[in-house]
Amino acid sequence: MQQVLIGIIIVLGLGGYWLYNENVTLKTNNVSLEKAIATQEEAIKTLENDFELQTQQMNELSLKSQAAQRELNRYTQFIQNYELSAKILADPIEMQRKINNGTKHIMENIEEISVVVDDLHDGLQLQPNSD
Repeated sequence: MQQVLIGIIIVLGLGGYWLYNENVTLKTNNVSLEKAIATQEEAIKTLENDFELQTQQMNELSLKSQAAQRELNRYTQFIQNYELSAKILADPIEMQRKINNGTKHIMENIEEISVVVDDLHDGLQLQPNSD
C-alpha cells in the first residue's frame, strides 16, 4: 500500500513539475506575442497615417491637375477661335513674343506641378522589420 501511495506521489510530483514548466513556457510565449502585437498595431497606425497623408496630397494634386486641364482647354478654345495664320502673317514678331511668353508660362506651371509630384513621397518611410 505504501508503494502505491509513493508511486502516486511521484506521478503527481512529476505531473506538477511538467505543468509548472509548461506554464512558464506559455507565459514567456504570451509576453513575446503581446510585444509582437503592439509592434504590429504601431506599424498599422503608421501606415494609416501615411495613407491618409498620401490621399490628401493626391486629392490636392488632382485638384491642381483639373485646374491645369481647364486652363489648357481654355487655351485650346482660344487658339481654335483665334485666326492664327492671319495674325502671324500680319505681325510675326509680335506673335513670336506672345507665343514665347505663353510657352514660358506653361513651362513654369509644369515645373510647379513637378515639384508637387516629387514631394509626394516626402515624410513617408518604410519601417524596418524588428524581428
